[in-house]
Amino acid sequence: MATKFLYLVPIDFTPVTENALVFALDAAKYNKGEIVLLHIISHAKERIAAEKSLRDLAAKHQNPEVVISTRVVIGKVLRDIGIIAESVGVQLIIMGTHSTSVWQKIFGSPALSVVSNSNVPIILTQEDTSFHKIKSIVMTVDLAKESVQVVRYASKVAQVFNSKLFLVGQRYSDEGFMQKIEVNLHVANGYLQEQGLPATIHLLDSTNFEKNLIEYCREVKADLLAATHYQDNFSLFSTNLVQSLAENELAIPVMTFDGEDTSSGSQFGFITQ
Repeated sequence: MATKFLYLVPIDFTPVTENALVFALDAAKYNKGEIVLLHIISHAKERIAAEKSLRDLAAKHQNPEVVISTRVVIGKVLRDIGIIAESVGVQLIIMGTHSTSVWQKIFGSPALSVVSNSNVPIILTQEDTSFHKIKSIVMTVDLAKESVQVVRYASKVAQVFNSKLFLVGQRYSDEGFMQKIEVNLHVANGYLQEQGLPATIHLLDSTNFEKNLIEYCREVKADLLAATHYQDNFSLFSTNLVQSLAENELAIPVMTFDGEDTSSGSQFGFITQ
Protein backbone atom coordinates (compact mmCIF):
# COMPACT_ATOMS: atom_id res chain seq x y z
CA MET A 1 0.00 0.00 0.00
CA ALA A 2 1.32 3.46 -0.89
CA THR A 3 2.34 5.69 2.00
CA LYS A 4 -0.24 8.35 2.69
CA PHE A 5 1.27 11.82 2.55
CA LEU A 6 0.24 14.87 4.51
CA TYR A 7 1.31 18.05 2.74
CA LEU A 8 1.80 21.44 4.40
CA VAL A 9 1.43 24.50 2.16
CA PRO A 10 2.42 27.87 3.65
CA ILE A 11 0.16 30.58 2.24
CA ASP A 12 0.74 34.34 2.11
CA PHE A 13 -2.10 34.93 -0.40
CA THR A 14 0.22 35.73 -3.30
CA PRO A 15 -0.12 33.94 -6.67
CA VAL A 16 3.09 31.96 -6.13
CA THR A 17 1.86 30.38 -2.89
CA GLU A 18 -1.57 29.73 -4.39
CA ASN A 19 0.19 27.92 -7.21
CA ALA A 20 2.01 25.83 -4.60
CA LEU A 21 -1.44 24.80 -3.35
CA VAL A 22 -2.46 23.81 -6.88
CA PHE A 23 0.74 21.76 -7.15
CA ALA A 24 0.04 20.08 -3.80
CA LEU A 25 -3.53 19.26 -4.83
CA ASP A 26 -2.40 17.55 -8.00
CA ALA A 27 0.26 15.63 -6.10
CA ALA A 28 -2.13 14.57 -3.35
CA LYS A 29 -4.57 13.05 -5.85
CA TYR A 30 -2.03 10.34 -6.65
CA ASN A 31 -1.79 8.98 -3.12
CA LYS A 32 -5.00 10.22 -1.48
CA GLY A 33 -2.96 12.70 0.49
CA GLU A 34 -4.31 15.48 2.67
CA ILE A 35 -3.31 19.14 2.68
CA VAL A 36 -2.88 21.58 5.53
CA LEU A 37 -2.88 25.25 4.54
CA LEU A 38 -0.86 27.38 6.93
CA HIS A 39 -0.86 31.14 7.34
CA ILE A 40 1.34 32.74 9.99
CA ILE A 41 0.28 36.04 11.50
CA SER A 42 2.12 38.49 13.75
CA HIS A 43 -0.75 39.59 16.00
CA ALA A 44 -3.97 38.08 17.33
CA LYS A 45 -5.97 40.95 15.83
CA GLU A 46 -5.17 39.56 12.36
CA ARG A 47 -6.68 36.13 13.10
CA ILE A 48 -10.33 36.61 12.08
CA ALA A 49 -9.52 38.11 8.67
CA ALA A 50 -6.76 35.56 8.04
CA GLU A 51 -8.97 32.60 8.93
CA LYS A 52 -11.69 33.83 6.56
CA SER A 53 -9.22 34.38 3.72
CA LEU A 54 -7.71 30.93 4.25
CA ARG A 55 -11.14 29.26 4.33
CA ASP A 56 -12.09 31.09 1.14
CA LEU A 57 -8.92 29.89 -0.55
CA ALA A 58 -9.59 26.30 0.54
CA ALA A 59 -13.15 26.54 -0.75
CA LYS A 60 -11.93 27.94 -4.07
CA HIS A 61 -9.75 24.86 -4.58
CA GLN A 62 -12.10 22.33 -3.00
CA ASN A 63 -11.64 18.88 -4.52
CA PRO A 64 -13.64 15.74 -3.68
CA GLU A 65 -10.44 13.65 -3.81
CA VAL A 66 -8.38 15.69 -1.35
CA VAL A 67 -9.12 16.85 2.18
CA ILE A 68 -7.93 20.43 2.85
CA SER A 69 -7.69 21.82 6.37
CA THR A 70 -6.53 25.27 7.46
CA ARG A 71 -4.42 26.67 10.28
CA VAL A 72 -3.68 30.24 11.29
CA VAL A 73 -0.83 30.53 13.78
CA ILE A 74 0.81 33.47 15.52
CA GLY A 75 4.54 33.27 14.95
CA LYS A 76 7.46 33.97 12.67
CA VAL A 77 7.51 32.57 9.16
CA LEU A 78 11.21 31.73 8.94
CA ARG A 79 11.29 29.96 12.28
CA ASP A 80 7.90 28.34 12.62
CA ILE A 81 6.98 26.67 9.33
CA GLY A 82 9.28 23.73 10.03
CA ILE A 83 8.24 23.51 13.68
CA ILE A 84 4.55 23.42 12.76
CA ALA A 85 5.16 20.89 9.98
CA GLU A 86 6.87 18.52 12.38
CA SER A 87 4.22 18.94 15.09
CA VAL A 88 1.43 18.23 12.61
CA GLY A 89 3.27 15.20 11.24
CA VAL A 90 3.50 16.16 7.59
CA GLN A 91 5.78 14.33 5.15
CA LEU A 92 6.35 17.25 2.77
CA ILE A 93 6.19 21.02 2.82
CA ILE A 94 5.32 22.51 -0.56
CA MET A 95 6.33 26.15 -0.62
CA GLY A 96 6.10 28.74 -3.35
CA THR A 97 9.26 30.75 -3.96
CA HIS A 98 9.26 34.46 -4.62
CA SER A 99 11.80 36.69 -6.32
CA THR A 100 15.48 36.77 -5.47
CA SER A 101 15.00 39.72 -3.13
CA VAL A 102 12.64 37.67 -0.98
CA TRP A 103 14.96 34.69 -1.24
CA GLN A 104 17.69 36.80 0.28
CA LYS A 105 15.41 37.55 3.21
CA ILE A 106 14.58 33.87 3.61
CA PHE A 107 18.05 32.43 3.32
CA GLY A 108 20.21 35.37 4.30
CA SER A 109 22.02 36.06 7.56
CA PRO A 110 21.19 36.62 10.34
CA ALA A 111 17.79 35.01 9.84
CA LEU A 112 17.93 31.25 9.34
CA SER A 113 16.14 29.89 6.34
CA VAL A 114 12.89 27.97 6.44
CA VAL A 115 14.89 24.97 5.26
CA SER A 116 17.46 25.16 8.03
CA ASN A 117 14.65 25.40 10.60
CA SER A 118 12.86 22.32 9.30
CA ASN A 119 13.35 18.60 9.79
CA VAL A 120 10.74 18.06 7.09
CA PRO A 121 11.85 18.14 3.43
CA ILE A 122 10.55 21.02 1.35
CA ILE A 123 9.52 21.15 -2.29
CA LEU A 124 10.04 24.62 -3.71
CA THR A 125 7.81 25.69 -6.60
CA GLN A 126 7.78 28.75 -8.83
CA GLU A 127 4.75 30.74 -9.89
CA ASP A 128 4.73 29.03 -13.29
CA THR A 129 5.54 25.55 -11.97
CA SER A 130 2.89 23.08 -13.02
CA PHE A 131 2.49 19.60 -11.61
CA HIS A 132 3.32 16.62 -13.74
CA LYS A 133 3.15 13.11 -12.41
CA ILE A 134 6.63 12.66 -10.96
CA LYS A 135 7.97 10.10 -13.40
CA SER A 136 11.62 11.16 -13.17
CA ILE A 137 13.60 12.44 -10.18
CA VAL A 138 17.14 13.77 -10.50
CA MET A 139 19.11 13.59 -7.24
CA THR A 140 22.38 15.45 -6.74
CA VAL A 141 25.11 13.84 -4.60
CA ASP A 142 28.04 15.90 -3.35
CA LEU A 143 31.42 15.21 -1.75
CA ALA A 144 29.91 15.48 1.74
CA LYS A 145 28.53 12.24 3.16
CA GLU A 146 25.43 14.15 4.32
CA SER A 147 24.41 14.74 0.71
CA VAL A 148 23.64 11.03 0.37
CA GLN A 149 20.65 11.63 2.63
CA VAL A 150 18.87 13.08 -0.40
CA VAL A 151 18.05 9.53 -1.48
CA ARG A 152 16.07 8.90 1.70
CA TYR A 153 13.62 11.67 0.92
CA ALA A 154 13.57 11.24 -2.84
CA SER A 155 12.98 7.49 -2.53
CA LYS A 156 9.80 8.08 -0.52
CA VAL A 157 8.44 10.30 -3.28
CA ALA A 158 9.57 7.77 -5.90
CA GLN A 159 7.65 5.00 -4.15
CA VAL A 160 4.46 7.04 -4.25
CA PHE A 161 4.75 7.96 -7.93
CA ASN A 162 6.72 4.94 -9.20
CA SER A 163 9.40 7.34 -10.44
CA LYS A 164 12.62 6.69 -12.31
CA LEU A 165 15.65 7.86 -10.34
CA PHE A 166 18.80 9.52 -11.62
CA LEU A 167 21.82 9.96 -9.34
CA VAL A 168 24.07 12.80 -10.44
CA GLY A 169 27.56 13.65 -9.23
CA GLN A 170 30.22 16.09 -10.34
CA ARG A 171 33.24 14.86 -12.29
CA TYR A 172 36.41 16.18 -10.63
CA SER A 173 39.97 16.18 -11.94
CA ASP A 174 41.21 15.61 -8.38
CA GLU A 175 41.54 11.89 -7.69
CA GLY A 176 40.70 12.24 -4.01
CA PHE A 177 37.50 14.12 -4.77
CA MET A 178 36.52 11.52 -7.35
CA GLN A 179 36.96 8.76 -4.81
CA LYS A 180 34.61 10.56 -2.41
CA ILE A 181 32.01 11.07 -5.12
CA GLU A 182 32.22 7.43 -6.18
CA VAL A 183 31.82 6.23 -2.59
CA ASN A 184 28.79 8.46 -2.04
CA LEU A 185 27.18 7.41 -5.30
CA HIS A 186 27.82 3.76 -4.45
CA VAL A 187 26.24 4.13 -1.00
CA ALA A 188 23.26 6.03 -2.39
CA ASN A 189 22.72 3.49 -5.15
CA GLY A 190 23.00 0.62 -2.69
CA TYR A 191 20.33 2.16 -0.49
CA LEU A 192 18.01 2.61 -3.45
CA GLN A 193 18.52 -0.98 -4.54
CA GLU A 194 17.56 -2.14 -1.05
CA GLN A 195 14.34 -0.18 -1.48
CA GLY A 196 13.71 -1.83 -4.84
CA LEU A 197 14.38 1.43 -6.67
CA PRO A 198 16.95 1.10 -9.46
CA ALA A 199 18.77 4.30 -10.40
CA THR A 200 20.84 5.57 -13.31
CA ILE A 201 24.18 7.10 -12.26
CA HIS A 202 25.61 10.00 -14.22
CA LEU A 203 28.62 12.30 -13.80
CA LEU A 204 28.55 15.88 -15.06
CA ASP A 205 31.55 18.08 -15.83
CA SER A 206 32.42 20.44 -13.01
CA THR A 207 32.70 23.40 -15.37
CA ASN A 208 29.29 25.13 -15.41
CA PHE A 209 27.93 22.35 -13.22
CA GLU A 210 24.67 24.10 -12.52
CA LYS A 211 23.97 24.68 -16.21
CA ASN A 212 24.95 21.08 -16.99
CA LEU A 213 22.62 19.85 -14.26
CA ILE A 214 19.63 21.74 -15.63
CA GLU A 215 20.40 20.53 -19.14
CA TYR A 216 20.54 16.96 -17.83
CA CYS A 217 17.16 17.51 -16.17
CA ARG A 218 15.86 18.64 -19.55
CA GLU A 219 17.33 15.57 -21.22
CA VAL A 220 15.75 13.05 -18.84
CA LYS A 221 12.54 15.09 -18.57
CA ALA A 222 12.90 15.48 -14.82
CA ASP A 223 9.73 16.25 -12.88
CA LEU A 224 11.60 16.86 -9.63
CA LEU A 225 15.15 17.90 -8.73
CA ALA A 226 16.44 16.97 -5.28
CA ALA A 227 19.42 18.80 -3.77
CA THR A 228 20.87 19.19 -0.30
CA HIS A 229 20.89 22.66 1.25
CA TYR A 230 23.79 23.82 3.41
CA GLN A 231 23.95 27.11 5.27
CA ASP A 232 27.62 27.70 4.49
CA ASN A 233 29.02 28.69 1.10
CA PHE A 234 31.86 26.16 1.13
CA SER A 235 29.70 23.23 0.14
CA LEU A 236 28.73 22.62 -3.47
CA PHE A 237 25.10 22.78 -2.37
CA SER A 238 25.45 26.14 -0.71
CA THR A 239 22.63 28.60 -0.27
CA ASN A 240 23.50 30.29 -3.56
CA LEU A 241 23.27 27.13 -5.64
CA VAL A 242 20.05 25.86 -4.11
CA GLN A 243 18.54 29.31 -4.53
CA SER A 244 19.53 29.33 -8.17
CA LEU A 245 18.23 25.81 -8.77
CA ALA A 246 14.89 26.78 -7.24
CA GLU A 247 14.64 29.52 -9.85
CA ASN A 248 15.62 27.23 -12.74
CA GLU A 249 14.47 28.15 -16.23
CA LEU A 250 12.51 24.92 -16.63
CA ALA A 251 10.43 25.71 -13.53
CA ILE A 252 11.16 22.23 -12.19
CA PRO A 253 10.18 21.92 -8.52
CA VAL A 254 13.17 21.45 -6.24
CA MET A 255 13.10 19.25 -3.15
CA THR A 256 15.61 20.23 -0.48
CA PHE A 257 16.37 19.81 3.20
CA ASP A 258 18.92 20.93 5.75
CA GLY A 259 22.06 18.88 5.11
CA GLU A 260 23.59 20.10 8.35
CA ASP A 261 20.77 18.65 10.41
CA THR A 262 21.88 15.02 10.18
CA SER A 263 22.28 12.55 12.97
CA SER A 264 25.64 11.57 14.34
CA GLY A 265 26.96 8.04 14.35
CA SER A 266 28.56 5.93 11.67
CA GLN A 267 29.54 7.55 8.43
CA PHE A 268 26.36 6.62 6.58
CA GLY A 269 24.16 5.65 9.50
CA PHE A 270 21.74 8.50 8.89
CA ILE A 271 20.66 7.09 5.55
CA THR A 272 18.63 4.33 7.16
CA GLN A 273 16.68 6.42 9.64
